[in-house]
Amino acid sequence: MNLYIFGINQKTSLTHEREVFQLNRKEIPKALKTIKEYDGVEAVLILNTCNRVEFYLLLADNITPEEIIRKYYFEEKQIIFEGREHLFISLANEKATEHLFRVISGLESLVLGEYQIQGQVKEAYSIACEVKTLEKIMHKLFHAAFRCGKAVRNNTSLGEGKQSVSGVASKIIIDKLNKTDKIAIIGVNENTKIMASELKANNFYNLIFVNRTLYKAEILAEEYGGIASPLSNIENILTECKAIFSSTGSPDYIVTNEILQRLIAQGKCPNLIIDMAIPRDIETRNLPEEIEVYDLGRLNGYLERQNLERMKDFPKAEKIIEDEVRLFQTWADNSDNELLQPIAEKIELVRQNLINEYENQFSDQSKAKVDKITRQLIHRIQPILINALLKAKE
Repeated sequence: MNLYIFGINQKTSLTHEREVFQLNRKEIPKALKTIKEYDGVEAVLILNTCNRVEFYLLLADNITPEEIIRKYYFEEKQIIFEGREHLFISLANEKATEHLFRVISGLESLVLGEYQIQGQVKEAYSIACEVKTLEKIMHKLFHAAFRCGKAVRNNTSLGEGKQSVSGVASKIIIDKLNKTDKIAIIGVNENTKIMASELKANNFYNLIFVNRTLYKAEILAEEYGGIASPLSNIENILTECKAIFSSTGSPDYIVTNEILQRLIAQGKCPNLIIDMAIPRDIETRNLPEEIEVYDLGRLNGYLERQNLERMKDFPKAEKIIEDEVRLFQTWADNSDNELLQPIAEKIELVRQNLINEYENQFSDQSKAKVDKITRQLIHRIQPILINALLKAKE
């Protein structure tokens, strides 16, 4: 199995470095089909969020993920990699599986245990299914990932409270503004809905929902209270607002520096700007110091303090992920063996459950030895089991 992840995320890059490679929602089906047609590509899925662009690939021998993704960006988007290679991760097979399981469990998010990532991974899988760019191993991989993410959230404190970056952004607004202040919320998606829900729950009612398609903004205004306005009226709207929260999929700035400078000259510029979009929605260069600007990078300070409180269950989550990776790897190693494939995963699960049953009797060192010995035992029993199954078939 030549499974790879090749991608860029918030741990390897800054916001402005990452936004160059971002894909919008409408580009992804075409991108999947284009990459699937390259020689040596057996399957592809793209996980594209505000914090990451990751390509999950199943490749033929002697094909590297970097050459595939370099080709895509160069031929389709005229973007070259020279000087940017260090921003990308490249993981293969078991390491790739582990990374995906950590991502869907919220261990690789800005907010530890973030719950939105589950839906984002499911959406990425759904899109790849629709355009038929997956095959058996990738289907199995992502179903195993969904199971892993669910297990981490059900069995650790990381799943408590529906943590999200939008939730943290809402706390900044709640802490810094009065309930009567007007707030512009730009875009219609999960992030803006979370923001609106949190503000409504804290009795903020002067909300202005802004969107290119007006009726979508009207739906949010009706649900969360406030008014709706088209994006074409954005400059007039901002003259009334104390804060802007923006999260759209626009490839260009929707609030330009020229707009902000005109508002500043009038003394009517919002003094709090939170931009969660990648690429960024708001062009914030050369603003006065009294205007506070938060993008995904600056939110890190808030998030790190919150994450420290949630670290106590981190080892437990990692153990769940380790077990789930082993289960998938066992299946993958036997996926071409028609005799063992149906039962290999079940045997591994029995082995894990038995070790977990007696884990309190082992030190960390002795547990590692038991784990290694039992895996070797199963490996040595396999040929005996195969011969027995073959004789039973005769």
